[in-house]
Amino acid sequence: MAATAAATVTATAAASSCSKRESAGIAAPADLAKKAKKGRSPPAEEMEGFFAAAEGDVARRFAAKYNYDVVADAPMDGRYEWVRLRP
Repeated sequence: MAATAAATVTATAAASSCSKRESAGIAAPADLAKKAKKGRSPPAEEMEGFFAAAEGDVARRFAAKYNYDVVADAPMDGRYEWVRLRP
């Protein structure tokens, strides 16, 4: 009998917490996903510019660190000597 009473109290507490969430104006996780989809995505030109700048920054840092030009796929002069391996 005590186990049934505990289960009833737990179920009631869980049900009441859901209603508190809804009445307090807190969005449920499913509502957040719907709201996120309603937003406008940036124009393609803006996204292309953003990622091109980020890619260029990564290429510059890689070239400075390893003396290898990933855009031209060629070694650069510097502190490392690149040797081509043939498998």
